[in-house]
Amino acid sequence: MDWRKAARRALREYPRIKRKQGDTEQQITAQYTGVAVQHGASRVTENIALRSTLTDAEANIINAVETAMWMQQHYQNGAERVRMMELVYFKRTHTIEGAAEIVHYSPDALWRWNTEILTAVYVGLRKK
Repeated sequence: MDWRKAARRALREYPRIKRKQGDTEQQITAQYTGVAVQHGASRVTENIALRSTLTDAEANIINAVETAMWMQQHYQNGAERVRMMELVYFKRTHTIEGAAEIVHYSPDALWRWNTEILTAVYVGLRKK
């Protein structure tokens, strides 16, 4: 698979995986009562244990994308770079040209940012 396609796929999958991760990281506090439970798990920790956890590939995507976002935030125009990632890859509401109008930079600038972001994500995916 082309490295750009792998990076784009990881960026597009990130919101779904992040939601899945959030489902498994709820408060872990047992709920003890004097009432016997008729059916199902009676404590939050038991409910969480029944849920699926992230696969290694999903955890790798989270790490790669979040590292790329962290890198982008350290540029002078970091907020705009992350906003472009959100519009183009996470929400999928804009093309790069459309996102350029929103963040007030030229499409050429966003295409350069896009290459840098895809490269950072791909490098992160390659790390194990």
